Amino acid sequence: MFTTRRKKRPGISRFGLYPERCLRAVAFVGIALSVTALASIPTSVASAAPAKKVHHAKRPSGAPVVFRAIVSETGGAAALGKTEALALKDLAKQTNSTGGIDGHPMKVTIKNNATSPSTAVSEASPWVKANVPFILNGSITATDRAVDALATSKGPFIYDLSPGDHPKAKTFWFSAGISTRSDAHAYLTYFKAKHLTKIGIITGTTSSGADGFAQFTKALKTPKFSGMTMTNHQTFTPTAVSVTTQMSAIKASNPQVLVIWVTGTPVGTVFKAMSSLGMETIPTVTTDGNASYTLLTHLGSVVPKHLFFPLGALYMPPKVIKNPAVRKVVTTFDKVVKAAGGHGGDPWGLAYTPGLRLVGAMKKLGVHATAKQILHYMEHLHKVAGIYGQITTTPSNHRGIITSDVYMGEWSGHGFTPVGGPGGVPLK
Repeated sequence: MFTTRRKKRPGISRFGLYPERCLRAVAFVGIALSVTALASIPTSVASAAPAKKVHHAKRPSGAPVVFRAIVSETGGAAALGKTEALALKDLAKQTNSTGGIDGHPMKVTIKNNATSPSTAVSEASPWVKANVPFILNGSITATDRAVDALATSKGPFIYDLSPGDHPKAKTFWFSAGISTRSDAHAYLTYFKAKHLTKIGIITGTTSSGADGFAQFTKALKTPKFSGMTMTNHQTFTPTAVSVTTQMSAIKASNPQVLVIWVTGTPVGTVFKAMSSLGMETIPTVTTDGNASYTLLTHLGSVVPKHLFFPLGALYMPPKVIKNPAVRKVVTTFDKVVKAAGGHGGDPWGLAYTPGLRLVGAMKKLGVHATAKQILHYMEHLHKVAGIYGQITTTPSNHRGIITSDVYMGEWSGHGFTPVGGPGGVPLK
């Protein structure tokens, strides 16, 4: 029987009042090359030590290094795109406060794809024709794939901000966050351990929804998840104002668990239908793209009672993280975020990590690095501790995060409570 209960935690905690992913905290961190630099920050400062004169980094004055990004600042994925834009802008402020990139200021140019693949292509095409070296590409699978298709044998290097993209070897594409393949294995592992084996699923009629369903069905067919069954599958157009008919069909199939694979405001349409049909107590899992404090608090009373997410290490308390190097990075980042005093839970990390890696690439390769040089650099990261987990990339692995880096978290009403350890195994 499912026994996880929502807990309200008073006071400041990692999962409540300060943000484990808030990029505004970056202004307080002396990091310039990569996420791993966070681990070198002292955990405390000796108060007895005499005050020393602070030497500020020289203000960057060379020609700007332009970081071009296309994100969904409006439309259905605006909850993602707005924070991605802010994350990159804050990263630029931090980078420039520590001397920039070899004396050159980091400049962010952002275009809005309005959560439309055709708009994304229109905005990206001039950059591709101009042979820019790299593009940060958000915010959902459909818009990302549309821009990916523009890349030629010479580039540009494209860092997709949607975890639903699965870059193939010998391409110029990388993907941020945790793969939806790993997501599916993690949440199925968690629910099977809880003896919840009958699963209903509803997906959007988009590339993101199609990918979520494909990864779910592939995982379900593996021997590891024998005995688990799909009771019913429904789809809906993300612009639909109601999905009561679809949810009624799922309810009639008597699922023990519900999977919702759509990102952004359309998830609220499903929540409302669940609430009206008395389905709000069914344990529910959705994409980590919906793991947004702003979005979930806005939806308020219609959020399911037990809402779960496959998440990266940055959502977890240090004691839960098994990898010592990742634990150290997250611990230090957590302290910096707490000192910044912002609110938590919004998805800053999907843009922050790719942006920071590209800063590292520019510092290593020089500000005139080509797309091919950047690709080679990105394909050879080895055991780099980051806020999502330990990153190892190769020419055939353009993400670097694996299933053991995935944790399960439950929305508590004010943050995310860890319930599943590496790979989704329930915490004791």
